[in-house]
Amino acid sequence: MPGMRKTFCYVHPVVCCVSLVVVLLPAAAQVSTPTQDVQSCRQFAGQFYDWYVPYTQKRLSGPASDVAIKRKPEVFRPSLLQALKQDSEAQARAKDQIVGIDFDPFVGGQDPYAHYSIRQVTLKTGKCFAEVWHVAVQDTADKPDAIAELAEQEGHWRFVNFHYPDVNADLVSALSLLRKERGKK
Repeated sequence: MPGMRKTFCYVHPVVCCVSLVVVLLPAAAQVSTPTQDVQSCRQFAGQFYDWYVPYTQKRLSGPASDVAIKRKPEVFRPSLLQALKQDSEAQARAKDQIVGIDFDPFVGGQDPYAHYSIRQVTLKTGKCFAEVWHVAVQDTADKPDAIAELAEQEGHWRFVNFHYPDVNADLVSALSLLRKERGKK
């Protein structure tokens, strides 16, 4: 029986290696590359803006951002969604005064353009930053209107913040400040 033992010793490492390859290969195939992350982030952000921007051009009973938080809540990180809802509810309760954001949070302006495009998309520290630029005939802008910050959560991109390069501000900070101001009254 010494031959069986020898065969087992030689077969066992091969079986182990083949088993590891079979087990690890699917996991390795699921790991995305930075290029794939940039592309999927760009696609996600682009699809959102393609859906959202037409609402900014319609006469609605409330802000277009309310449509987004009601119809597509899954695209926002829960903490951002909650802050947007609180701000919207506070503004709806205030009759003749502004107590919430007074601009479109997703395009970064009070008078949204009819078209926006996602230009530069970058990955930094596990987050995606997608530049949102208006599209206009006489376009002289040297900065994006907004920069959408996204993070992957449970295999899906989620908006976590929006930055406004023109005024060096961001949505999460603005919502927090407004919430504190409302708390003082």
